[in-house]
Amino acid sequence: MGSDAETETPSWLSRSLAALGRFVHARAALVLVALLVSLVPTGWLASRLEMRASFLALLPPDEEPVRQLEEVIQHTRSASDVAIVISATDRAMAERYAEAFVHELEAQAGGGASDGPTISGIGGHIDMDWLREHRLLFVPEDELERLVSRAEEAIDRELLANTGLYIDLEEPSDAAGDTDSLLAEVDESDERIPHDEWIVTTDGRYLCIWAFFSGNNGDLDFGRRALERVQAIDRALRDGTRFPRELEVRLAGGIPTRVDDERAIRADLQVAGVVGFVAVVLLIVASLRAPRALVILAVPLFIGLVWTFAFARLAVGHLNIISGFLFSILSGLGIEYGIHLMHRFRELRDEGVPLERAIEELVEKTGRALISGSMTNASVFGVIAFAQFSGFSEFGLIAAVGLILTLIATMLGLPALLVLFERWRPIGKSADQASHARPIVVPDALRWGIVIGVPVLSILSIVALVSGRVRFDGNWRLLAGNSETAQFQEYLRHHFGGLYTAGLVYVPPDVELSRVVEVIEGVGVTRRAAGENVDVVETDTLDEAFPPLERQRARAAIAARLGQQLSRIRPAMLDDEGRERLAEGQRLVAAAQPVAIEELPYALVGPFVTSDGGGSILHLQMYETDDANTDVLVRWADEARDMVAALREAGLEAPLLSENWIAGEIFERVARDARYLVVGTLLAVFVVLLIDFRRPLVALGVLGAVLLGVLGIAGGMFVCGVNLNFMNAAILPVCVGISLDNAIHVYHRWRESGPGSIPLVLRHTTSSNALASATNLLGFAALALTHHEGLRSVAWLAMIGVTATYVSTTLWFPMVFATLDARRTGPTRGSPAKDA
Repeated sequence: MGSDAETETPSWLSRSLAALGRFVHARAALVLVALLVSLVPTGWLASRLEMRASFLALLPPDEEPVRQLEEVIQHTRSASDVAIVISATDRAMAERYAEAFVHELEAQAGGGASDGPTISGIGGHIDMDWLREHRLLFVPEDELERLVSRAEEAIDRELLANTGLYIDLEEPSDAAGDTDSLLAEVDESDERIPHDEWIVTTDGRYLCIWAFFSGNNGDLDFGRRALERVQAIDRALRDGTRFPRELEVRLAGGIPTRVDDERAIRADLQVAGVVGFVAVVLLIVASLRAPRALVILAVPLFIGLVWTFAFARLAVGHLNIISGFLFSILSGLGIEYGIHLMHRFRELRDEGVPLERAIEELVEKTGRALISGSMTNASVFGVIAFAQFSGFSEFGLIAAVGLILTLIATMLGLPALLVLFERWRPIGKSADQASHARPIVVPDALRWGIVIGVPVLSILSIVALVSGRVRFDGNWRLLAGNSETAQFQEYLRHHFGGLYTAGLVYVPPDVELSRVVEVIEGVGVTRRAAGENVDVVETDTLDEAFPPLERQRARAAIAARLGQQLSRIRPAMLDDEGRERLAEGQRLVAAAQPVAIEELPYALVGPFVTSDGGGSILHLQMYETDDANTDVLVRWADEARDMVAALREAGLEAPLLSENWIAGEIFERVARDARYLVVGTLLAVFVVLLIDFRRPLVALGVLGAVLLGVLGIAGGMFVCGVNLNFMNAAILPVCVGISLDNAIHVYHRWRESGPGSIPLVLRHTTSSNALASATNLLGFAALALTHHEGLRSVAWLAMIGVTATYVSTTLWFPMVFATLDARRTGPTRGSPAKDA
């Protein structure tokens, strides 16, 4: 790998950095003021950056499942909901409370924008009186015809028997009994309508009603305002007078789950950020033994972070659940720049280098290594920015630009602060200067143990990886979060039983509903014939919930004929119960008149009615599955694509809404991106290193040291029982970035100091690498305090990764150079050829 002193630094870069150092020294106050003034516009932009906790934000808005979801949302009344879940311990009270809540919702339904989100419908309660009164309209024509024939036959038999002209050649029969049986049949014609007025969980613990809103529950501002509207009704009802405050009422559904998940992850990130920051501050103060170092390091880092999030606001507009912990990542990686500059500056001053020359050399030489590391790290994240998965691409873009912006802020701000502090009160020589200058001599046995042991551990890690002992956890709920509301929502989902709606299809008014159903069912037939899975087992349509006008008229005509037969029955021939049944039958016949859809209870037809009254919403029903499993979601995404393609091929424009389709698309893209990211990252890193070092063997050596550490992560995961998942996978490039910085600084310091200088490199560079890695370690370790399972997995993987890559790049890598030096010049005995 070459051992001559550093002579190949490009002259233009050296001159530029040296000139920058002289400028900062001469205009330190001006530079610092300019940086602080820049915080005004960038701080305003950064403050407008929002956090989107919904996994729906992980696909670009122009992707087909997202576009179709947005289109259906514009028409459906039931895509966004709040479930009001009432304890059914006292069933009577629960029903009274639900009735009062429904009344309040009905009073507010249709409120305009000034009243907040529009309540577009109410579910969970069915007006049984209306349904019973109009139930003949829901009886199929063939059954009504049989009922008319049965009435005619029974009444004819009874009338003939009463005249004495009827001769029954078969077994004797009770004519009155026939009539009673007929009337009972008419009275029991309600078998085709639901019998439960309220929806109750299968374990009987809770009674549920729903408030539906016109809007997307992925819109957090909309969700918060809709949730507040429901909470206000709850507070007004449970005031201690109308209903007791201790009555258990919980809110669930899409809107509360989204809002609570966002609130929980934001709180978790804030706690982790504060804890991590305090821990890093204490570590830096304790390590550098200079309180001013905290200001010198923190101010440029803060400026760089503000610039970064201002850029994020302009380029992306928001953070998602993966890019949401960029603060911790960029804080850890960004503060490394300052730590290396601070360490080198103190060394130069301890050596007696004048301030101006120290700043010039600091920016020129250490800055050269920082630029190399920053560009290499930015290339890693730059590759990620080209991923198809928005969660990764947005993360990569912001991180790549953020590293460069933070480096610029540090290269300008930190030297300026050093100059100002030195002019105010010069930093004295370190009390332990002698120990700082003393080389670290590693015994040959230990050196060979490290050189051989680290690759052996990496090989064992490969074995653990290949044998499946380290696996990928495909549970998407690690992304969605595990807030209390989300957990309760899962409980409800598993206790409603039966089928559930996996997707909604908007059928425009100019599209024939029956054709859409035919095409969807045809997809199922085709997939079964091809041996592929079919999840859709039933389609629910408006025609089934609300008979079309022509069918209502046909049924009304048959009901009128039934009424004609009932009018032939003489009440005198019936007992009291029979006369009541006859009166009820006649009322049913009279009520069997065609009705408009607006007259039906919302719970019956609301889910199928569009917000603008045009077309209808078709529901795709499936049996409950483990939709936390990515295989299930990917399979459903494949079926959804088949349905969309078949509808389009048939010339039917009927968009499909399905969050599980989006989830399946996300995981498919992650799987495709994984292969590209691994190859692309390695190639990008090698190219950048090659441009920097201009020596293929050196570039391969640095990359090899990094890869040994990355492979060692698998072994650490196996030992600690940590699995890879969609969330913590983003930490792997961070570990690569940290380790690259370490390896690059080791190599640059070795080249600068000359052959045999590894004992001094270990004394100086290893300590700064240790502090830089420790700050990253503490920043990520703070995430272990969060409640979000995905964030905790990020913390554990980060701690494993930082440790493994530190060992490979800051311990093993210099031992390789020490071994090469020993073979060329013989044992150094700790005497470096040149003191840095």
